[in-house]
Amino acid sequence: MLGAKAIARAKINLFLEVGPRRDDGYHEIRSVMQALELSDELYFRRTDGAAGHVVVRCSDPGIPTGSDNLVCRAVEAFEESTGTGGEGGVEVLINKRIPVGAGLAGGSADAAAALVAMDRMYELEMSAEALADIGASVGSDVPFCLLGGTALVSGRGERVERLEPLPPMQVVLASTGEEVSTREVYERFDALPTGPAPDTEGALQSLLAGIRNHDFEAIYSNLHNSLESATIATDRLGEYKEIARAAGATAALMTGSGPTVFALVSGMEQAAEVAWELEKAAPITIVTSFADRGAQISDV
Repeated sequence: MLGAKAIARAKINLFLEVGPRRDDGYHEIRSVMQALELSDELYFRRTDGAAGHVVVRCSDPGIPTGSDNLVCRAVEAFEESTGTGGEGGVEVLINKRIPVGAGLAGGSADAAAALVAMDRMYELEMSAEALADIGASVGSDVPFCLLGGTALVSGRGERVERLEPLPPMQVVLASTGEEVSTREVYERFDALPTGPAPDTEGALQSLLAGIRNHDFEAIYSNLHNSLESATIATDRLGEYKEIARAAGATAALMTGSGPTVFALVSGMEQAAEVAWELEKAAPITIVTSFADRGAQISDV
């Protein structure tokens, strides 16, 4: 097959516990991740160009399209792992909808989409788990972005345990519009004064039980993100959370390394009300919902 279109879904962290830095430079994490319907579209085609040559174009001119782009790295990792790198080049067009550097794993989602597209074009029919193994070498969030849905993620992100999928709850995202370096946020986290570690085990177990039982009160009341204390936009994100709750959101939390807040709401009417109020303060406001899958091929 010469071409493919793939959907790359964003994610949020319902729970994110960050441990100390490991010897390999990564942090040990435990996170409950949730895929969103908010997505990028990526178009792929094989070319007769030089073997292994990857050309990336993007609708957002601010996105780097060179070898550092995670899509390039994902294509190269796929070719190296499967031995398909000697069969011409690959061109990619990214229609970008996920805000960049917003803690929504947009780059990792695009990389995951690249892996499923390459698998389709070469008609290998690899399992999602096999593709996730390749994705782990590209970026920490890539394995989850491949599998999607609701999952407990651990290690540096490479261990993904599927959980009971949640219904398509409405989500309102509010972002400062500033691109934030994940590395910088983790460095700020490492520099925070050390003290007694908060006991998050009970909150995590209650959250997991809430997911199993679709007990939304247990979910809402046990959201957590260790990196909120290290974000560079504490005041504005705090303001977004207060606005969302005042407008009727059931819960609100920063996702990933920021600078985005997600608000969980009960339905579309309430989502519209929360978004209306957040738009007065946040440069970027998006209404979306939970998704039960990750990267996928689109036949449209």
